[in-house]
Amino acid sequence: MLLQIILNKFYNKIKAMELITYKTNIKNEAALSRVAAHLNKAVGSTNWQLDISSIDHVLTVYSPGTVNEDGVLTAIKKAGFKAINLNNHYLTC
Repeated sequence: MLLQIILNKFYNKIKAMELITYKTNIKNEAALSRVAAHLNKAVGSTNWQLDISSIDHVLTVYSPGTVNEDGVLTAIKKAGFKAINLNNHYLTC
């Protein structure tokens, strides 16, 4: 019974997590430094990562609840960059 309660709590935490990936034009460490403060403020420093070595320069944003996509896109735009939500992009192609 105790194991079932623990598993239910764990499952509910996983189920409530959202992950969104973006294609960006953030291509190097200098660019990453420019956008980092904006993303940290928008979603928190532990809730995003950017792979500048990938072809699409993929930004991954995750949240224990719902990702504030407008906040993410605004933060990227404030730093002078662009991003496309890959989840939505490939659904419309």
